[in-house]
Amino acid sequence: MTKQPEVLSLDPQYLGDVLEDVRRVGRATGADAVADDVTARMQERIDAVAQRSQMAGSHPRVLHLEWTDPLMCGGHWVPEMVELAGGENCFGDKELGSFPLEWDAVLESRPEVIVLMPCGFEVPRALQDVPLLTEKDGWDSLPAVQNNRVFAIDASNYTSRSGPRLVTGLEILAEMIHPELFSGMVPEMGARRIYAA
Repeated sequence: MTKQPEVLSLDPQYLGDVLEDVRRVGRATGADAVADDVTARMQERIDAVAQRSQMAGSHPRVLHLEWTDPLMCGGHWVPEMVELAGGENCFGDKELGSFPLEWDAVLESRPEVIVLMPCGFEVPRALQDVPLLTEKDGWDSLPAVQNNRVFAIDASNYTSRSGPRLVTGLEILAEMIHPELFSGMVPEMGARRIYAA
């Protein structure tokens, strides 16, 4: 080989890290201008969601489930996405990865929005896990269930993997959390409301 390969290790934790990774790949491939254009458009969309969500009169408690058996909350950039979209995380924060949850703690958190986002799977697979939740004691008492604010998202495309599509995931979450402020943000097959009450 005439040239030694360069290895880029990409391990983002925040949305800003994802944008920086796009820039790093752009620099490494000689596509700086393209990367700058892509990240500028991503940042504009992120800022638009953050600014509009500040108009919200409330910040609903959001339970994001990366897995249902065992129960695990979303990690990496997901808590940040929920905050940018105008929600309050029931579990997890920007500094932690995903971690296991106890069902009693879920009940105590009284989520007003529940988003199923099984890591690496699309909506049909997320829907298969719904009975694991609906059979639990107290499921029907949760505010999110009583108000039909339980959703499944295409995690494979919009929440699990780093890259530009996380911005679409942010927009989807914004519409789930604040439908009074956001509409038309969900691509076809990107998410589905679960009428579980």
